[in-house]
Order: sequence, then C-alpha cells, then structure tokens
Amino acid sequence: MIEKTKLAPDFDKIEQKLGYKFQDRSLLEIALTHITFANTFKEKSNQRLEFLGDSVLGVAVALFLFENFKEREGVLTKMRSNLVDESNLSKAIDKMKLACHLRVVEGNSHELSNLASVKADLFEAILGAIFLDSNFHTACGWCLNKLGIDKQNAQKKVVATKDFKSMLQEEMQKQGKKVQYKVLKEEGKPHERAFTIQIFIDNEPGAISTNISKKVAEMEVAKQTLKNKGII
Repeated sequence: MIEKTKLAPDFDKIEQKLGYKFQDRSLLEIALTHITFANTFKEKSNQRLEFLGDSVLGVAVALFLFENFKEREGVLTKMRSNLVDESNLSKAIDKMKLACHLRVVEGNSHELSNLASVKADLFEAILGAIFLDSNFHTACGWCLNKLGIDKQNAQKKVVATKDFKSMLQEEMQKQGKKVQYKVLKEEGKPHERAFTIQIFIDNEPGAISTNISKKVAEMEVAKQTLKNKGII
C-alpha cells in the first residue's frame, strides 16, 4: 500500500529558502502538491496555481521589459520567452533547493523532482500562491529576483534576439543605400569550411568577419557596421 508521506511540509525551512513568509500557508502546501499526490490522496494539486503563476510571470516580465527597453514588440516577445523559459524556471528552483519539498507519491520523488518541466511548474505554482497571499507588486518583485532578471541581465537578451542584418537593412533603406554581403574566400575541408564575409554599403567596403557559418559572419559584420555608424 502506498503511504501518504510529506503531509506536513517544513514551512519555516521552505519560507526561508523562498525569502517569503506566507500569511496563508495552505496556499504554499497546495503549491507543493504534485498531481500524482493529489490524485492518490484526493487533495488539491498545484495545477491551478501553476496556471495563475504562469500569467503573473508573463505580465511581470512584460512590464519589466516595457519599462526598461525601447525595443520593438517582436524583440520584446523573444526576450520575454528567453527569460521565462523552462530552463530558467527550473534553475531558479535548483538554486532555492526546493524540489525536495515537492509532495509526490513515495517512489516517484527522485524521478519527478529532477524533471525540468516539473520544477518549472513548481516555480509557477509558488508564484501563483505568493500572488494570492499578497499582491502583484510583491509577486512581481519575488519572481524577478529569483530569476535574476535585472536590466543588465535582460540587456544580454536584447543582443541575443536582435537581427542585426534586418536592423541595418532598415536603416540603410531610410538613407536610400544598398547593402551587400560578399564572400571574400572559403577555406578548410568541405565539412569544416570557414567563410570570410565583407559588407559593402553602396559598393563601399566595410567590416570583415570569418566564421564557419555564413549567416553568423554576415550578422557579425552587420553588427559592426551598426556600431561604426553609432546606431547601436
């Protein structure tokens, strides 16, 4: 017979790890209850809190990006996706060492608590619980802090998500100038070939870059051109 374990979470220890003290600890208990445990013992699972937390997280990060960056909608969307992906949420749970407190049916504990998807769901469920226990401002501050989202961190995502070729093309079109990328040389074996690319603006030679990927090399010379022109 399956035993009902982890009935009484160590709230003090968990709250210390979270950096948040609950007024209503029943919310935290539900947030820690996996669907397998809930189905076995007829309790509430954390799935509804996960649903709520997912929405709170999306708005919190969207608001942060909107207030701190002047990027276009498409770039902001990619930045948000990168900042709140499964891997980042899972890593946040690992840093707080919370997976061991997940309430699951005995025997499934180790396997489930090591799944990135389960840890990401746990993060969202806890966020949903904090939101209900306090307010949006508190929940927003907590999730941004635990995910390490600040302006410097997010700025890296701007660079990672920007299409420098498109940016340069748009800027040069405004000035009525033509952009071309030419392969100066190819070196190496067929499966290890390196491409040296040079950019030309209205047939004027510009930056040069070598990479095993033509696309990356073109992106690099476009970025360098944008920098040289003081656009970025």
